[in-house]
Amino acid sequence: MNRDHIWDFWADKYERLWVQKYSLGPSRKAIIKKIDSVLQKVDHYRILDMGCGTGQLLREMQERFSEFDISYLGVDASHGMIKAAGEKSKDIGYVISSVEDFDEGEGAYDIIVCSHSFPYYKDKAHIVEKLYRLMKKGGLLILVQASGNNLYDILALSFVKLTTSRAEYLSKKNMVALLENNFENVEVATIKERFYMPSICMFTAVKGEKS
Repeated sequence: MNRDHIWDFWADKYERLWVQKYSLGPSRKAIIKKIDSVLQKVDHYRILDMGCGTGQLLREMQERFSEFDISYLGVDASHGMIKAAGEKSKDIGYVISSVEDFDEGEGAYDIIVCSHSFPYYKDKAHIVEKLYRLMKKGGLLILVQASGNNLYDILALSFVKLTTSRAEYLSKKNMVALLENNFENVEVATIKERFYMPSICMFTAVKGEKS
């Protein structure tokens, strides 16, 4: 199968995959917990989910934060994923676009999330800069990914690559260094539900006032 269309293939199966239980589900839970710690009811927020897939995270955020004033937007390059997302939720905005081509709302987003999509982006330094430009000053970036920190992680992730598009899973050290080129207050938390799963890390960072 053409790797460029692999996500269209998985779109109608994605929410039933086994990784939902031990990887994707726990990641969404950690992201929502982090967002919950920063939201204030007096403010309006714009949240962007880059690489949103079928919109699971956005739907869960919408349900969890129903009492907050939040606008949601999901972006994904897969037509199949966005079609599935739109069918599951009619009142969340979705855009078919690669992260490289997405230019809507520079400096507009309070929170940007990338959940398990970042390893698939080719020019990672450029993408970090792009996310920085899309975010308001003081905004929060939440980036979750499997992380190649040791031999076991690398071996386990080599099997994941067989069923997805091309990916590069950076280590914690390399991810922090990459983010620190633009963002401030970079923090790392580990999400790991089972010992046999590769390391899953949540990186959070803030767009400071330096530019």
